[in-house]
Amino acid sequence: MNCEAPEPESSPKKKPLVYAGVGILIVLIAGYIFFGDYIQEQRTLNAIDSLWEQASQLRDEGDYDSALEVYNSVFNLISSRDFPLEYGMNHYYRGGTYEDMASYDPENASSHLQNSIYAYDYSLKFITEEEYPAEYFRVQYSLGDAYLKLYASRKDVNDLNTAINYYNNALSYYSIALDPIYFASINNKLGNAWRKKGNIENNSDYLQKSLSSYEESLRVFREEVYSLEYAGVQNNLGNLYLELSSYGNEKTNIENAITSFNNALKVYTIETRPIEYATVQNNLGNAWFELSELENKENNVEKAVKAYNEALKVFTISLFPVEHDGVIHNIARAYKSL
Repeated sequence: MNCEAPEPESSPKKKPLVYAGVGILIVLIAGYIFFGDYIQEQRTLNAIDSLWEQASQLRDEGDYDSALEVYNSVFNLISSRDFPLEYGMNHYYRGGTYEDMASYDPENASSHLQNSIYAYDYSLKFITEEEYPAEYFRVQYSLGDAYLKLYASRKDVNDLNTAINYYNNALSYYSIALDPIYFASINNKLGNAWRKKGNIENNSDYLQKSLSSYEESLRVFREEVYSLEYAGVQNNLGNLYLELSSYGNEKTNIENAITSFNNALKVYTIETRPIEYATVQNNLGNAWFELSELENKENNVEKAVKAYNEALKVFTISLFPVEHDGVIHNIARAYKSL
């Protein structure tokens, strides 16, 4: 009996092809969905960047209300769940806008700064130290600035202490190796805060902390690299040395102040930075006057008056009446001392 070869089974051979086809289809669909989500996410991020750029330009133009409207419109595009960093940074930028408003509306500065602080604080609900350390400590720095300005507005020493704490928090992250600009900027602001605290509480230890902070700042802000920042710190140093002269080493501290002010004037010229130039000249006049109380009365008074007159080239009675009157008072005091 002849045995016929069995007919080949067709279905088992086709199944792998069917399964492969289904698998490929699933992968393609998943890839399409993923790619589509990625495209949409990038579109949203681009839209956010565009709105942030628009708001930043409005802030530069002083149109703060319109800038806030633009920032608020960003919240219509995103949720805190899907875009936590952008959501938090949008609150941060709103805080910066309110801080800007405080500078241009001094009568309502306290209110604007409190709005700024609220926005900064709220941003930290989404910008956590663990997930976004750079941005988190950037907010800490800005909170320090806001509280330092709030102290200037309402003279509550608690605001000053809070500012110092936030600056120190920021410096726990921003080292000179990680980010030298932030490191130097924060140290300069911290120096200002310690100076204010030292003068309020008549505590020279706080003034020494201020000196250390300024010196740390100058490790980065060198004249040949960051000339304007260097000059700003030098002016701060000059004022600090004058304040330290009340606690000892009077002549040395006053001479250090004169050196610091002259360092600042290497950068600030009447042509390029007239207001800063006049401010430092007035401070330099004060230093020479203080030195005249210790030695070479007539000669040092003459140097003081010369510096004051340089300040008056900018601080005219028509443009800067308050500053003008202050310098005139200083000149009268200098001549009266002879």
